[in-house]
Amino acid sequence: MTATRKTPWLLIVLLALLVVAASAGGTYLYLSQVDVAQAAPVANKPQAPRLVTVAPMTVNLSNQRDEPSLLYVGFALEVADDATQAQLTDYMPQLRSQLLTLVSGQDSTQLITPQGKAALAARILDALKQPLAPQQPAPALLRVLYTDFIVQ
Repeated sequence: MTATRKTPWLLIVLLALLVVAASAGGTYLYLSQVDVAQAAPVANKPQAPRLVTVAPMTVNLSNQRDEPSLLYVGFALEVADDATQAQLTDYMPQLRSQLLTLVSGQDSTQLITPQGKAALAARILDALKQPLAPQQPAPALLRVLYTDFIVQ
């Protein structure tokens, strides 16, 4: 009689182990499919922009009333590739000199408007698309982003 009583318990334990193993296997398969589904959008994530930061500068401005004005401005230049980023970093003194010359000739009454800021950004972009040195390719610039802009 002892042998017959152990058999049902042994079957119950074996069935319980089988159910636990099937549950663990199903959970593993489900989680591995969820990980693959979540990993796909990460691969399509857009690349972060490449930026070259130009330290803020202060320049004198002119205006129609001949009053002294100052502009404190900082830039970040969005570039298309790593080669342009390295080129702009290497030629930063020339870049800052061009920017100082270009920005200092602006009219303060025009710069305080959104259209004036956009026009200045377009002029900066046009000026900086020229090669910085002989035998150099033109920098691949995408946008000029203001990081600081105070007219006083």
